[in-house]
Amino acid sequence: MNLNFFLTPFSPIINLFIVTFFLLAKKASCTDPYFVACNPKNCSDGQSISFPFHIQGMQPDFCGYPGFTISCNDKGKPVFNLSNNEYIIHEIYYQNQSLRVSNAAVFGKSPSCTPQIQNISLDDGRFHRSSNSKDLFLLYNCNSTLLSNNSELLNYKVDCHGENETVRTLAMLEDDPLLGSTLDKCRTRVLAPVDVYRGENVGTEGMLLLERGFVLNWTASDCSICEESGGKCGFDTATYHFQCFCPDRPHAKRCYSGESFYY
Repeated sequence: MNLNFFLTPFSPIINLFIVTFFLLAKKASCTDPYFVACNPKNCSDGQSISFPFHIQGMQPDFCGYPGFTISCNDKGKPVFNLSNNEYIIHEIYYQNQSLRVSNAAVFGKSPSCTPQIQNISLDDGRFHRSSNSKDLFLLYNCNSTLLSNNSELLNYKVDCHGENETVRTLAMLEDDPLLGSTLDKCRTRVLAPVDVYRGENVGTEGMLLLERGFVLNWTASDCSICEESGGKCGFDTATYHFQCFCPDRPHAKRCYSGESFYY
């Protein structure tokens, strides 16, 4: 083989290689910074976080939808705030726009003790509860003398260290037939959503239901068209409009043929 052909300064093969290299380098260097910035990230649990969510301090605000900010707790779990309560995100189902969460105050705690938590409010329209969701009534400071008149209520008792013998904590589902007659025996009540499936009974397992969590569906801009075109979804807070970040520049809905480039 004649090696001089490949080594000559005007070799077509060498020229083609050089031109291709510089074109690719130029294309990569010109990739829009918004497109690069919105790569999916994760806390140390490895769960991929992308639009409509963004991790504070790891992804710019424009990578997420307003009100969908996530942080990482000291255990490496993704968490977000609802009604001044911190909720751990266990799974995000991007295809049907839902996620499973549980109150961080009960996660990893003793299964026999329910700590005092606050009611949850979903009035801002971002999230709504799944069809399996029910309210679990957490009844605090219940009069043990009044409770003793109904032995069935002992099945709902939650034993917490430090409670005295005159007050008790109970956990009951919203449709329990004993709930109505029990409410006036307790001074404090909190409603916590839980997912309950056919055949399940709370009894003394209210804490386990709380830790398992519940599913929320979210309402935000649809990301599928942008992602299918090779883009990454984001949001322009100045114009308050969804944006599709593409390698060349941001677009309104999708990237266009010939401009998609996977970084």
